[in-house]
Order: sequence, then structure tokens, then C-alpha cells
Amino acid sequence: MTQPRPTILHLAVDFNTPQRKPTTIAIERFVEELTEFENVVVAFERSISLPLPAPAPVFGKTGVVYHFPYFGLPLGLDLHRAMRTAARRTIIRLEADGIRPDLVHAHKLTFEGLAGWYVAQHFGVPLFVSLRGEVETKVFRMKPELRGLLRRISQDTAKLYFVSAWFRDEFHRHVPSQPAKERLLPNIVRNIRQTIVPQPAGEAFVSVLDLDTWKRKGLRWLLDAFALALSQDPTLRLDIIGGGSTSSVALVRKMISERGLQKVVTLLGPMPNAQLLSRMPGYRGLLLPSINETFGMVYVEAIFAGIPILLTANTAIDGYLDGLDVGIAVPPKDVKEISAAILQMSTSHAKLRANITAAAPTLFARFDPVASVTSYCDDVKKAIS
Repeated sequence: MTQPRPTILHLAVDFNTPQRKPTTIAIERFVEELTEFENVVVAFERSISLPLPAPAPVFGKTGVVYHFPYFGLPLGLDLHRAMRTAARRTIIRLEADGIRPDLVHAHKLTFEGLAGWYVAQHFGVPLFVSLRGEVETKVFRMKPELRGLLRRISQDTAKLYFVSAWFRDEFHRHVPSQPAKERLLPNIVRNIRQTIVPQPAGEAFVSVLDLDTWKRKGLRWLLDAFALALSQDPTLRLDIIGGGSTSSVALVRKMISERGLQKVVTLLGPMPNAQLLSRMPGYRGLLLPSINETFGMVYVEAIFAGIPILLTANTAIDGYLDGLDVGIAVPPKDVKEISAAILQMSTSHAKLRANITAAAPTLFARFDPVASVTSYCDDVKKAIS
């Protein structure tokens, strides 16, 4: 008789369901690759209204997915209580539906990890935790009362996966290093390949973002820096790709107009990923000085499209590019440094493109999704055996 496949319970706040506003597809892409296992996803979504609607099961290509509202106060107030209650409701629902996981994977430490610790204890199964730097940094810094519990959870986990390589130093300021259980787990990007052959560079740079997140993506400082760089090189051009609400689009247009950039900065609107990837190799480089970016798949897409990147130091994919000269890291919100980096990239883009070509084998090894998923599956099998 065929043995049932092991079941992984994924707890994720950032997971798309029909009931919620679209969010990142990073965790969905990852779960889709875990075809050796049964995958059950509890897609948490914070609600400030009571009573809470019942969890709604959705059957998608990743397996069973529950849209799972939980009550939580703004700014993470009383966060521990909120996630402990969410864990209790999760256990009740799983028990009622006859689902008993063999392993729990919490896709962040400081939210899902709090719930996942209780769920894993209840079922007596191993706990894996992903570390996503943006939110984790905020909670560790702003909620010192939780640090002891987060250390305990980190010690109790079977594996700790750094999606944000740059977060390791910050994490280890609060939690002792555990090399045997820690490793990198980059988000899955679709245009990864072993060889990178850049196309000739066009005149324009590109920035890719959801315009609703313009502040976190550093767009204000980018536009200020671009205007400053333009005063030294009037040939500079910038395309901005990405959609957003009517109000966000209007605000971005206003910021462009206020800086006198209407003739050199073009809003192209949203674009399907396949179209973006086919268009990206012709740009001079990607400019995206985000603030506290967890990972940013577009940076990886850009590099494997053969174009250099401008990113903020100690954020995004910083930490994955150690020893490689394939882009320029700048301080956050530093208009003069960002401007200087734009001018530097404009004059040295050919050299940076050549560096990307030479670094292709190393880049492939660091971001290869097949190797990451294979290693993860091995970790699961060892943990539950």
C-alpha cells in the first residue's frame, strides 16, 4: 500500500487568496515547488473587526489553502496574544477537518512564528521558520518585550531560513548564532540561468515597483537624485513600471512634475512579468533604492536579464552578492549618493554588464531554485524521519 505523503502546514501572512488585496507571490511560488508533499496553507490576514468571519478553505494549485482572518491591533500592539489566539483557532480548525501536519513552516518569525510555535507544540512536530528582514527588524527593535520569546522560538526550531541574507547580523544581535540549523533560502525567480549574455544598453534606466508602496521603495529620494544627476547629464532617462491606485498614480505624477522631470521620466503602468522580463535587458540598469526591502525579486530578475542594479545597502538582496561587482549599493535616503551612483552606472554600465556575464556561474549557484528546493526537501525528510 502506498504510504501517504507527509503534510507540511505553511503559516503565512503574505499569501494571496481571493478574499484579500494582492500581495507578493514569493511564498506561493515556493509552495508550488514542494510537489513531494501535501501542502496546507493557513493564509493569515489581520482584521480589526469582531466577530471574525470563519476561515474559508480554497483549493488551489498549492493544495488546501485557508483564508484565515485573525484579530490584531494596529502597530503590532499585543502581538503575542493575537498570534497565540490565531494559533488556537488554527488548531481547532485543523483538528475539525482531520488535518494533522508532519511539520509546520512559519514564513516569518515575528508574526507567523509566534503562532507556529504553539501549533507545532500541539501536534508534536518540527517547526521551520523563515526570516524576512523587513518586518523582523521592526519587531526586534520596537518590541524588546518579545525578544526573550523570539529567542526561545528560534532555539526550538529545527531550521531557520534567511530569505533576507542582510538580516543575519541584525538577527544575531538578539539571537545566538546556530550554524547547524541556519541557511539561506532565496525567493524563487523564473529567469535564472547558467549563462547571461547582456544585450546592448539603451538610453533609459528602469525602476519597477507597486506605486502604492512608493515610499517604502524610496521613489521620492530616487526622483530627487535623478533630478540632481540630470543637471550633470541631460541625456538621462527613466521608465517607471508598475501599477497602483488612482491616488498613488496621481501622487507619483505630481512628484515627477514638481521636480520638472515630465520629459525624462515616463510612467509605463503595470506590465505582465513575461513582458517585463523580455523588455528589461535593453535598459541601462535598474534603479530601486528601497527602504528596508525584504528581498526584492526584481533585483534578481534584472541581474539575470544582464543589467546592473542600484540598491540600498543592508537591504534587498544585499548579502547574496558578496564579492561580486554587479551593481551599486547606496545609503538609504541619501540623495547625493544615489545621484552619484546613477551617474557612475551610466558611464560604467558596459563594465558592469561584463562583470555580470563573468559572474553568471556564481550567481546561478546562489539563486538556483532547483538546488534551494532540493535542499529544503531534504531538510523536511530529515526533520520528520
